Amino acid sequence: MLAPQCPEGFCFILSLSDPIYMPETNHLNHRLLVLQRILLHNFYRLLGSFNTRLQPLQHFSIKAGYHDADRAESFDDRQNMDEWQLSVYETALSVLKEINGKTIIDVGCGSAYKLMHLFGSDETTGVELKETCDWLDKKYPGKKWMPFEVAKKSQLKADLIICSDVIEHVKNPDELMDFLKGISCSCLVMSTPERDLVRGNRDFGPPENPSHYREWNETEFYHYVSKWFHVKTQIITKDKSVSQVVICFT
Repeated sequence: MLAPQCPEGFCFILSLSDPIYMPETNHLNHRLLVLQRILLHNFYRLLGSFNTRLQPLQHFSIKAGYHDADRAESFDDRQNMDEWQLSVYETALSVLKEINGKTIIDVGCGSAYKLMHLFGSDETTGVELKETCDWLDKKYPGKKWMPFEVAKKSQLKADLIICSDVIEHVKNPDELMDFLKGISCSCLVMSTPERDLVRGNRDFGPPENPSHYREWNETEFYHYVSKWFHVKTQIITKDKSVSQVVICFT
């Protein structure tokens, strides 16, 4: 997956969620990265509280001692349907009804299967990398798709923004948050894995998922998102994956 250009100062490398396709030439690199992650993860777990001496700072509101990944894989999830984060989109649908909204922007919509099947009768905009947008335009003609490469936050407006399990794939999440904050909207529904429920509270990173740069626990994510938005509600969803969902109002 290509890295987008930098629209309005917004530039991050996005890895779409949960791999379903990987070219044969990438298999060896993938296995090596997974092995590296597992070894580092287990090593830092053994170090325990000593990690705070190695990494004493809190980055992106994550506890001292936590080690981010320095690189992450990109994946193409265009064949995914509702295997992941279905509860997040169902929560977003309930919120949209609550606010009597009609317009939705899905930032990092991936295959857009859930967006189309739950919000297909509403006015939707899916924001993705250009390669995926080209594919979406053919699969769902007549719907609005916007490449990250040309996205201008100042020109975007919706009743509801969805950003489901995207932030953990972004090298600098502050840039993603600035982008979301710059969109005129009434409400944001945002999700990411809950680290402690997935890995336990003795996890010091890096994530074992090679497409993730970092993961937050519930408290950390609440404090992080609160720097940009007023968090009204935070819930945990447990379907195929364990996600934490924040419902925010501007």
